[in-house]
Amino acid sequence: MLAVVIIIFALMALADFPRLIREKKRKEITVLLGFYGAVTTLAVIFVLKGSLPSPLTGVKYLLVNVLHLGYPGH
Repeated sequence: MLAVVIIIFALMALADFPRLIREKKRKEITVLLGFYGAVTTLAVIFVLKGSLPSPLTGVKYLLVNVLHLGYPGH
């Protein structure tokens, strides 16, 4: 199953990147590489039955500890 995930992401990249490289769109290539890397990593972790972190934990940390938003007294 891992090979299938990697092959699918490779085929998607082959569909997207040649045009961007030909048109020399470096910013778009960088952003797309970042997204492809993150999504591929999450897909591989999911396929290998690893534990995926909850995005709500990160959002809660950002809101409460960084932005200091929350209910008074909590």
